[in-house]
Amino acid sequence: MKHIVITVAAVILVWELVLRGGYIPGLWDIFTTFFELLVYPDFLYNLWTSCWRLGTGWFIGMLAGTAIGVVMGTNIHARKLIMPLVSGLFPIPKIALLPLFIVVLGIGETSKITTILIGAFFPSIITAYSSVLRTPIQYIEAGQVFGGNRWFIIRHIILPYNLPSIIQGFRTSGSLALTLLVAAEMLGSKHGLGYWIFMTGGAMDFAEMFAGIIWLSIIGLSINWGVEYLRRTLCYWSTLSEGNDR
Repeated sequence: MKHIVITVAAVILVWELVLRGGYIPGLWDIFTTFFELLVYPDFLYNLWTSCWRLGTGWFIGMLAGTAIGVVMGTNIHARKLIMPLVSGLFPIPKIALLPLFIVVLGIGETSKITTILIGAFFPSIITAYSSVLRTPIQYIEAGQVFGGNRWFIIRHIILPYNLPSIIQGFRTSGSLALTLLVAAEMLGSKHGLGYWIFMTGGAMDFAEMFAGIIWLSIIGLSINWGVEYLRRTLCYWSTLSEGNDR
């Protein structure tokens, strides 16, 4: 707690003594604007739109990517078929695909959600695939000795063993999805937090711009907290082992 207080105090001092001035508003102006926007219907609509786009694209991409990653890690034929495609597409900055999605899918919600989905999809594949490959061979052989078939080994050995690391990977895909959300809304949208930040910054209303940025930070923190809660709820055995390590 003491370290948090020191960090917050340092940020306030640096902001007020070094950054504030000219076009940069004071922290008090930013926080009063932040709370004023909570009763502003236009801003709340932009906030809701961004949350809906992010939740939809991230959830679908995360689930689909994780499922494919597990299949690749447990089936050598699927690995040989899919890995070249993943290796070729994963390094591409996903925001570069937004113009293509707009041409193919239109300028509406589908193109933006697809951009977010693709951004979450590939990291989820890599995380799940890498995690499954780290399963100790002794555990798999023990399951086979006791007569377990492929589905039994995946369900009762591979998934429970790797679930904590797979869930931790949701942080990465969530952060990337949030970045792509903002970029997509700045480039091709008339609603959303990215659009709000872009327009208020262009109008030099920096208090409202920073208030929008604070909301992005809150969404990012919510992703981290949600992933950690999911890990502690579904992977209680890993939490117990952490406690023993301490």
